[in-house]
Amino acid sequence: MRIQLIEHDPEDFSRTNISLWAADKGYRVNQIYVCNNEDLPPVDSFDWLMVMGGSQHAWDEGGNSWLQKEKAFLSDTLAAGKIILGICFGAQLLAEALGGNIFPNTQKEIGWYEVSLTREGQESFLFQDIPPSFVSFHWHGDHFSLPRSCNRLACSQATESQAFVDKDRPLVGLQFHPEYTRQMVAYYAREHSQDWTSDDYVSPKDEVLARTEEIPDTYWLMETLLNNMEREFGAN
Repeated sequence: MRIQLIEHDPEDFSRTNISLWAADKGYRVNQIYVCNNEDLPPVDSFDWLMVMGGSQHAWDEGGNSWLQKEKAFLSDTLAAGKIILGICFGAQLLAEALGGNIFPNTQKEIGWYEVSLTREGQESFLFQDIPPSFVSFHWHGDHFSLPRSCNRLACSQATESQAFVDKDRPLVGLQFHPEYTRQMVAYYAREHSQDWTSDDYVSPKDEVLARTEEIPDTYWLMETLLNNMEREFGAN
């Protein structure tokens, strides 16, 4: 399988739970940093597309010259029927491409918080072998309205839609961050927590670091989600 990652921040890690899963499977991963104005690939050059998180706002095309091109690329990828996973900012871009709206969330959500499955989520292929509630890392301030073509599969106390799947296309969106390793979370807490504005669902650095030490493993969640996607959608 050929996996194409679209990255939006230059410091994104090459070693994530996605790269660990791909290595276990023997799949090839290519990363493109659109934030550095790297060229987007031909749609026929990959089997799965994964659109990752970022610090940008989906509506800020003026401040990000590459964003309009990426949105056109996502439309082409959708039209080609490719298997797509969007995470955080990537999920927001996919929601917009499917007709949803992007807006500032009522609460910022940064830290280790519980995700709860909806009834549709508990019945969905995506969350097979995953409990009806689980803890994952979150880092977002924006959110989206659910496109009409999608089912809402999960929520949290601060965020109405934490996961969605398209009813007709091989497409999944996740607002939370199962791709983050414990090392990534610890790095972000040490290096970026000074930029985290106070809010009801924004954890302070020391709390994030302490919870990160307590979390035994983050790989299982990403592994299970990707295995479920592969079982449902296939490898290409």
